[in-house]
Amino acid sequence: MSSKGKYRGIPAGYEDDDENCLEDLLCSTTTQNLKITVVPDITAGAGLNGEDFDNTLSADMDNWFEDFKETFGKCKRTPATQNQLKLVLQRSPQPLLQALKLFASSPGCNYLKNKNMALFILETVCELYKQQPTIEATCDDNTRMVAFNFVKTCGITPLYKAVTETYQLKKIQNYLIPKLQKLLNDNYHKDAAYWSIYLECTHIFGLFDLLLPLLLQDKINLAEEFLNVAKEQQLPTVQFLDSLLDRKKTVYENCDEILKKYKYSDVKHNILSYRPMSKLVTRLAKKYNIDPEYTPNLKYSKSCSYLHYLYHKYQEGGMSLDSWRELAREEAKKSKALQLDLITRIATSGDWEEALYWVEHYRIPLEECPPSLQSRLENSEGVSAANSDSNESWGEETPIATVKKSKNVPTALLHKDEYLRMKLPTESIILVDTQPKFLDMLKYLEQFLLIGFDSEWKPSVNNDNRVSLIQLATAERVYLVDCLSPHLDDQLWKMMGRRIFNNFEILKLGFSLHNDLQMLHKSLPLQLNLQATSCYLDLRDLWRRLKYMQIALFPYEQISVAGESLCALTEVCLGKKLDKSNQFSNWANRPLRHDQITYAALDAHCLLQIYQVLTELLLRVGIDIDDLTEEITTSKSGYLFRTKYKNQGQGSNTTTSAAEKKSQQNLREWGHHKQKSTKLKSTTNIKFLCDGMLIGLSKELRTLGLDSLEINEGKNDINYFIDLARSEQRIVLTRDSRYLMFSREFAQSQCMQIPADSVENQVKQIVQYFQLRIEPRHLLSRCLECNGNDFLLANRYDMQIMRFGQLHQEDNGGLNHASHAEDRAWNLQEIKDHNIEARTTPKGKPIKVKRIKPYFLYNKDFFYICDNCGHCSWQGDDNKVNKSILATIDASPTNVTTNRKSN
Repeated sequence: MSSKGKYRGIPAGYEDDDENCLEDLLCSTTTQNLKITVVPDITAGAGLNGEDFDNTLSADMDNWFEDFKETFGKCKRTPATQNQLKLVLQRSPQPLLQALKLFASSPGCNYLKNKNMALFILETVCELYKQQPTIEATCDDNTRMVAFNFVKTCGITPLYKAVTETYQLKKIQNYLIPKLQKLLNDNYHKDAAYWSIYLECTHIFGLFDLLLPLLLQDKINLAEEFLNVAKEQQLPTVQFLDSLLDRKKTVYENCDEILKKYKYSDVKHNILSYRPMSKLVTRLAKKYNIDPEYTPNLKYSKSCSYLHYLYHKYQEGGMSLDSWRELAREEAKKSKALQLDLITRIATSGDWEEALYWVEHYRIPLEECPPSLQSRLENSEGVSAANSDSNESWGEETPIATVKKSKNVPTALLHKDEYLRMKLPTESIILVDTQPKFLDMLKYLEQFLLIGFDSEWKPSVNNDNRVSLIQLATAERVYLVDCLSPHLDDQLWKMMGRRIFNNFEILKLGFSLHNDLQMLHKSLPLQLNLQATSCYLDLRDLWRRLKYMQIALFPYEQISVAGESLCALTEVCLGKKLDKSNQFSNWANRPLRHDQITYAALDAHCLLQIYQVLTELLLRVGIDIDDLTEEITTSKSGYLFRTKYKNQGQGSNTTTSAAEKKSQQNLREWGHHKQKSTKLKSTTNIKFLCDGMLIGLSKELRTLGLDSLEINEGKNDINYFIDLARSEQRIVLTRDSRYLMFSREFAQSQCMQIPADSVENQVKQIVQYFQLRIEPRHLLSRCLECNGNDFLLANRYDMQIMRFGQLHQEDNGGLNHASHAEDRAWNLQEIKDHNIEARTTPKGKPIKVKRIKPYFLYNKDFFYICDNCGHCSWQGDDNKVNKSILATIDASPTNVTTNRKSN
């Protein structure tokens, strides 16, 4: 054979070269590009003393196993195949050993990541052990070692636990400990951790052996699982991690020596920064109840952040000068480092007078002050005398000018006329700190059916808050109960819980009551019945309900107030804000300041004033506050409002008061007189425009057949939607500050504020408020995607042609469009042949048939195509309409002749 024939395919120019050289070249090239994967024999050295494992099967077992492999290849993991395998193992004299032989003879025994046959065998024998634990009696130590070696690094942690229990690996713990050390040396940290947990030998690994590598690899959950067992390592671990938070160096610099010493190969460097590490220390310290004294760096960091937060809040006007200073003084007294950090923070903001106050208060030497403050002091009058001896601290003789009120206090805080004032005389505010006063208070309060309730506690860095003060108010008195008084014992607190808080005859008014009740339950032995919600009325819930109803104008509604705070409610009801500058103060300090006492008393007494205003508002529109309160506190589903309006519409012989006539006139002017009608309105007579921030509301309204568009500012600016609402007389549904914007553009009858709540409750209240009549034929009569009301009717053969270009082999036509009767409030027409061919709607929109899974194209008879967007839906058993909403609006899915399911 010629060289040309012998080396066909050789590049031009090589044909005449020496044949040996050419052969060497080809062999070299082939060898370099060839990748050879060597699959290790798992039976080699798998035994107790490094002996090989004999996985030879008997002739009968081998024949059966060949048939079983074929069956498994076809059926995979089925109950039948598992029962067959269990039966074979049960008949074996050594089931656990037999399972290992089958495992080692199975394809995929070296790689258990997939649900392959080898994994199936091990899982089956483990399940068999749970059913028949006696099968372990024939297992010897060599078999246990083989089982461990087979799965030790497969990475399937549930299998580790199952094999440990089935083969009782704890019995050879001493033999396995060197194996775990080997896993760790080979960087199998995760596997070594799980095996040590299941074998109950976590003590063999120290902090730097296993725990720290796991944490540096960001395997925090596994580290916690390890620490749950290795309880003796919890405190040392947290202490070491806290040492990394020393501010003198970065976290990485503090850990650098450890990294070099132990040569950790896999480190997630993002965790070696201050914020992630402080979060980790906080998490572990909280989980294992580590005393803050053992985490000084974390404690210092939290205190610094807390002081910075206090100062920022004070600067913004959220705290009075006295409140700020007493809280800062309490926190900064813990260490000089905190004091210097506080002074530096204040000086950096340019508040020199406040910085000088703290320098003088803590007697900080001049040379230890921040450089900017030192310069300021040196240039100020009289400081040179104080600076004559730099080793002396600031003394009383230091000629620093008397500190004035900080210039950063907002001027709003100085105009007290803007805030609500306590109308009760000083003697009506009673501080209760002794047993006689406490008993007199209980006797007095039991006479009333309604009291205002609030509580106060000192802010805390470690969230170990405890209630310091309870305020209980009637129209004529306010009791301030000192929860820190040593003269009030557990018996008195239990008496208060029984006679006041758990008393169903007394309605307790509050605002955001959940937090107060949880704090009381945590702090005092009141033995509160937290399930007795009917004796508490949260004014926030009542306010939200009135926003839904939109039938009563608050006395000071014209005031633009955003949010749902007590301060905002006070402003719209009483015309003035609450001065909250003392809310964030040291309530554990005794004696309380006068302005703290005034604030605490007013915070509870204003609840009664607000309740009185709301009672009068509801009375003018014919609603009894007691009925409304019962509905809120008992969580009734709520036909109350509709019933009230129906009863009013039937007429009454009572004489209408002047106030009620004026209220009814106002309602007509505002456009809210619609609720007086007893006739329910059709869904076709109303259109909505939903704000995009009300997520899901627009789609839920469409399921009821309501015309509802959604504001999407990504496509058009807000002016487009304002013009749209005007031209189409759409009612705008919005919330929070957006309501203030839209209310300036539309009359109140065209703009509805939707409070924060579940979409289900929002829909219910909208339907009830507008008295809409939802009929079964309205349901799902609009496209959930675009709000369209025009649909094309297509059968499954039409859809198959559009999707696949042909019919399913078992379909041969025969479905008649005319046979499909649908009593639905929509415009429905049959799809035409040219639309099927073009795959577009009459309006030119592509039909989205490719989004439908083939299963539905073969099993559903009829489909509905939105003419406006091409969205497809079909008949189905799943109803997209919320059944809870249907129950409330007197519509039932059973009345719907044909349900549709959207793709």
